[in-house]
Amino acid sequence: MRKRRESAHPLDFSSKTTIGRFELIREIARGGMGQVFLGRDTKLGRKVAIKFLLRDDTQLVQRFLVEARATARCTHENIVTIFEVGEHERLPYMVLEYLEGKTLTEVMETKPSMRQFCELMVPVARALERAHEHGIVHRDLKPSNIFVTVRGQVKVLDFGVARLMGRAENHIKRATAGGDVTHVDDEPAGASLTETNDDVRDKEHVLVGTLPYMSPEQWGAGEVDHQSDIWAVGVMFWRALAATHPAGTMVPEKLRARVCDLDTPLPSIGPRVPSLPKELVAIVDRCLAKHKLYRYQNATELLADLQAFLVPRPERTGRTTSEVCPYRGLSAFGEDDAKYFFGRDNEIRTALGSLDVWPLLAVIGPSGVGKSSFVHAGLIPALRSRGGEWQVHVLRPGRLPLQRLALVLEEGPGQAEHLLKQLVEAPGLFGVMLRDAAVRRGTNILVVVDQLEELFTLAEGDDVRRLFLAALLAAADDPLSPVRVVLSMRADFLDRLAGHKHFLAELSRGMFFLTAPDQDNLRETLERPAELAGYSFESSSVVEDIMQTATSRGALPLLSFAATRLWEARDRQRKLLTVAAYQQMGGIAGAFARHADQVAAAVPPQHHLLLRAIMTRLVTPEGTRAVVDHGELLSLATDQKAVELVLDHLVRGRLIQMQTDPDQGATVEIVHEMLISEWPTLKRWLEDGNAMRAFKHELRQAAKQWQTRGKPGDLVWRGAIAQEALANVRRQVLDLSASEQEFVTAIIRRRLRGMLAILAAVVLLVGGVGFAFIKITQANGQARANLDTAEKALGREKAAKLELEEQLHKLEAAQRARESAEKKSETIQTQLTETQQLSRQELEAANQLLQKQVREAQDAKRKAEAEEAKARRANEEALAAKAQTEKLLDEKRREVEQLKKRKKDIIDVDLTGGTK
Repeated sequence: MRKRRESAHPLDFSSKTTIGRFELIREIARGGMGQVFLGRDTKLGRKVAIKFLLRDDTQLVQRFLVEARATARCTHENIVTIFEVGEHERLPYMVLEYLEGKTLTEVMETKPSMRQFCELMVPVARALERAHEHGIVHRDLKPSNIFVTVRGQVKVLDFGVARLMGRAENHIKRATAGGDVTHVDDEPAGASLTETNDDVRDKEHVLVGTLPYMSPEQWGAGEVDHQSDIWAVGVMFWRALAATHPAGTMVPEKLRARVCDLDTPLPSIGPRVPSLPKELVAIVDRCLAKHKLYRYQNATELLADLQAFLVPRPERTGRTTSEVCPYRGLSAFGEDDAKYFFGRDNEIRTALGSLDVWPLLAVIGPSGVGKSSFVHAGLIPALRSRGGEWQVHVLRPGRLPLQRLALVLEEGPGQAEHLLKQLVEAPGLFGVMLRDAAVRRGTNILVVVDQLEELFTLAEGDDVRRLFLAALLAAADDPLSPVRVVLSMRADFLDRLAGHKHFLAELSRGMFFLTAPDQDNLRETLERPAELAGYSFESSSVVEDIMQTATSRGALPLLSFAATRLWEARDRQRKLLTVAAYQQMGGIAGAFARHADQVAAAVPPQHHLLLRAIMTRLVTPEGTRAVVDHGELLSLATDQKAVELVLDHLVRGRLIQMQTDPDQGATVEIVHEMLISEWPTLKRWLEDGNAMRAFKHELRQAAKQWQTRGKPGDLVWRGAIAQEALANVRRQVLDLSASEQEFVTAIIRRRLRGMLAILAAVVLLVGGVGFAFIKITQANGQARANLDTAEKALGREKAAKLELEEQLHKLEAAQRARESAEKKSETIQTQLTETQQLSRQELEAANQLLQKQVREAQDAKRKAEAEEAKARRANEEALAAKAQTEKLLDEKRREVEQLKKRKKDIIDVDLTGGTK
């Protein structure tokens, strides 16, 4: 046997060295065949790892470059990315993504639980699935070639030195009985492949791989293909769960003999580890079947069984026979939906790791990225599955965040009000009480605060926010305590925490940014739920089109909504989601908009304005969902039944949702913020009323506060803001609730009182009107006396009396005007004080108004003088009538006297019997 070629000398870069656009910083690892440097990509400004193969072998170098370049085209989130391959000073190198974390070897030293190790194997199976699809076999899969980053992401390394399936092995042959074996230990330092001999060109047989993880085919008992990688997975399960090798030996000769004895199967892992579930025992045993016919035929089968085993629900059968929709459309996944929740394994593992070391976790991400689903259907079930009893409390801040915290602590009826007072006085008691409850019950407690942004969009007052955040910090201040707090919040609200620096500082230690799933994970969220329900897509073109279209910020809910519509139109007989159904709904781009438009079009025409008023009211000025009282929406129209009709229609159309809250009563909100950004009709409505939305929101809050505090006058708007509000109301018809209309009416009344007071002052300053009123009153009294005398004296003067009554009515109207002016003048002093506080703008407006009112007062004075003249004429006429009446009375008296005299004469004649 020829002497093996010596390895090249290790590289020593004592000074600054660059290779192309890559700058070498320092050496970070060295092995028997390779050397790794930390580098810097000077073009893209990122850190990289540069790995050199220290073998001066022309054929090996050529094979390395060909296979590394082929592997570089196989991109996957669980395969380390190769940015570039090349040759430097006759040594081949690869430029890889720089990873920080631990190898699986180091992770296994910490004794992970059965479930934790299975979760780590799922992304390994995914990586193998993608590589095998590209015809690439790893052939050296082992714990040291699997990396777990500090963010919990699993990466399979060294695919760059694997060989391609189907490539003729002209340079490397399988080992025979006399083959040269160089790696006997489990994890040889630095080497991925067994070292080749000088006799490669002479076709001598050598082994490729690391002995404990090599399949029978790699030992020479068959053709090496992708199933060899599956064998290595089974060995890793044994090493992690049973702490031994399935062959029971590490001696190379014995190991080879036992592995290559195809007629004697390896022992089952079940008797070795009796606590393992039978489902997992079956998975491991199938990975290690010596005959490839009985081994997993591909990584996809292995992945499906691992995922079915890890489903955090009792239903672990992989497929169901029920016709329950496996998608959630625009709604968030709940804990009960965990079996249908896919595509977030790496993030879940990272979040759990963060909770292990720090009790406060903030899931931050843009709207529509699936934060609520991630927490409820991903994180919470995974936390429960790790063992131990967990009591989970879920809350949203709403408008009464402190009351929500009190409800978490409440253990009996009637305690909430007392607990609320305690939290206001000492928010730190929230943590104390939670820890006491956890110890007393023997459980762990998880507090989930969903949609933390409501603390800034719905809750009122910085004091309330400060107390709420202080209480959360008090609950999550000790990693060793049994209490954990998980928050979810939109990323664009992070700046709102700038005013709470202490909370933000503590939060930054457990901040987890949830981004949109990549294309592979989006595909999984689309295909896996259907498979679990026993269905499949009729054509891959449907999946590809959805994946290509779902690239917007709201890709995840759009995809889920489109999948839900496909499910509703599924072919039940063939168990297919069909191409025809996808085409009929207009693809993912038009599915949601068309659905929302259909729901809106079904609203009766007479209620369209009401529909618009409801939908725009459910959006805050910041463009987020607003939680609105059900009663507030009912007050948008006098016909409350019409409002109820529209609300019920929107609920059934899944555009809004209604909830009953013990503190806030019935509330209404849009089902998902994606509706705000993706429905063109609503966007148009919002754009049309964009200038008024902020004003209406401010008016709504002011009206609520005014109503809550008993409608005090000092909370009614005044000055410039009142003038602007009334101008907005005059310019366009607003969809005001009853309380808001009442508030606007109060503003108008307040303004009117001020204007009338100014008018009274002007009248007094102009002068004369008050004196005229007194004269009118005197004339009125005299006229009444004259009229009474005339009525008693002469019935025939009825016509004159009616004319005088008409004049009297006019005089009474003038008197009422005088009394009103006198009453307004009594408040002139207080109103003048407020007038002095008016802004310059309002003073100018008041000055113009004063000039107008002066003119009106002068007109009123002239009218009053005319009325006074009429009254004088009426008085003169009354005096004339009186004189005439007295004259008539004199004449009547004379006639009476004459009649009396004649009567006496007649009586005298009768008495004397004579005549006169």
